[in-house]
Amino acid sequence: MSRLPAGAVRRRTVRLGWRRALLLAAVVAGLFAAYLSVELSRNREPGFALDDAWIHLAFARNLSRGWGFAYNQGQPAAGSTAPLWTFVLAFFHLFTRNATAMVLIAKLLGAVLLFVSAVFAFRIAAWTTGSRPAGLAAGLAVATLGPLGWAMMSGMEVTLSATLTLAGLYYYLKYRAGKLSVLAWVIFGLAAWARPESLLLAVLAAVDWLVRRFALKQRPAFWRGFAVWLAFVLAWLGFNYALSGSVFPQTYLAKAGKTSLFAAIAVGRPSQLKELLTVGAPSYFADFWVHLWRANPVLCLLVPVGLVGLVAGTFRRKPDGSLMLPLVAFGYVPLIGLVSPSFGAAFQSGRYIGNVTALAAVVAVVGAAYLWQWIRRPRMQLAVMAVLLAVAVFNTITVSMATVRNATQAESSINRMQVVLGRWLAAKTPAGATVACQDVGAIGYFSGRHVFDLIGLVTKEMSGRPLDGENFMAFFREYRPDYLVIFPAAFPGLRDAPFLEAVEYADVPDNTASQVDFKPRPKTIAGLLLLDLEVRPVPSTTVVFKCNWDLLEPPEAGIR
Repeated sequence: MSRLPAGAVRRRTVRLGWRRALLLAAVVAGLFAAYLSVELSRNREPGFALDDAWIHLAFARNLSRGWGFAYNQGQPAAGSTAPLWTFVLAFFHLFTRNATAMVLIAKLLGAVLLFVSAVFAFRIAAWTTGSRPAGLAAGLAVATLGPLGWAMMSGMEVTLSATLTLAGLYYYLKYRAGKLSVLAWVIFGLAAWARPESLLLAVLAAVDWLVRRFALKQRPAFWRGFAVWLAFVLAWLGFNYALSGSVFPQTYLAKAGKTSLFAAIAVGRPSQLKELLTVGAPSYFADFWVHLWRANPVLCLLVPVGLVGLVAGTFRRKPDGSLMLPLVAFGYVPLIGLVSPSFGAAFQSGRYIGNVTALAAVVAVVGAAYLWQWIRRPRMQLAVMAVLLAVAVFNTITVSMATVRNATQAESSINRMQVVLGRWLAAKTPAGATVACQDVGAIGYFSGRHVFDLIGLVTKEMSGRPLDGENFMAFFREYRPDYLVIFPAAFPGLRDAPFLEAVEYADVPDNTASQVDFKPRPKTIAGLLLLDLEVRPVPSTTVVFKCNWDLLEPPEAGIR
């Protein structure tokens, strides 16, 4: 028997092998080709289903130009909750400034990272069960999961977060002590740079260490790895502070800063803390289960089985047991509901919890493996597994088809609104013009103009301010942008404002990407077979206004 590296748990490592790796790669490549072909045939050009992806590309382009981490030249801003993803895109921006090329590169990176996520899904399931078929099933489950297919094509950091989370968990389980145990903490540190919610991985690892140390009587490594992780986190906090004067990203302050656990503690507001504990966290967790059901109802059946099996197995195998997988699968999401409760877990196709969605697929496969062991009769084993597999495959196919269609429609909406207006601003406005807008991604990227972000994601002046009439007009009087790009429906009092002249608009009657969070409505048979995921469009009009400051009313007559 070959010697294991120091600190490795003495379990048999099940190798992936080149044939299984090739199968996973072929599945991801096939899905990528299907998504891209439908997108190009429908929209004629590639795009993103979220305007936020263009924010990443705008930061990346400016980094490659030598402007630093800034959305507007000369104005550093911590306007990305995923700076690691932005850095990766900036590297490729060094070689091309073509927008279409960068869209394809971002999507291709998403596909590569989805494949790597599937590889680590295989490794976690195979390591946990000792079964090669279980490992392959987990890899295929992650590779074909609808929300992760959306993430692959989104241009966002979701698959990067999933890859780092699964890789960190695998090495955390494999190396419990010794020098190699630090590897998991390095990956957890990188994960925080990919999504700030990943800081919770270290919190849950600390809980697992306490259980292993005092309940399971192990001697696991902790402090050396934690110190390495802390170095990554301090660097991340310093990065944010240097850019925006706060240890938190501007995006967090704009979206969740005032409603979070930190705000409740800082201002001494017990009622808010109570609401977060009794309503926020449970609601976020419930929304996560609804999200899993939309992805595949079989997950909702098998994840609890996997959690029970993992917890029971931990206390049965005390010398090498760990609660890390059930802790992350069960505890990560409600903790987000405490620290960042502004949106539900299913917000924007579950982009904030894509890593735990991937882990849920792994835990579901582990649950199937436990179920196989617990059912003693061979015929019953085959019958149960055949039914579960058939339902899971059916749901995977229908959800994938619906996801391709819905993602393509959302990309079309963004292309016909923000992208079109960004190009119009580049062609029809002076080079030194300033633009205030609600959605800054594609408008900022294509226009090349100085952008004021009314939401506060990339503009410090609006960060943390509610976008109401008073703040809106105060901002206008102070910064006097040359153009305003908004959804007039959000500001009904501005429709007839004398100082605003409508000069261009984009009308999208079948919009499924802007103004609201579009959640698909499942069509089902008895709740287990998903026939479709329907997204109902909401008509949207975006208008470009030219600002005529000589006609601005005095402050006492400000528009609300």
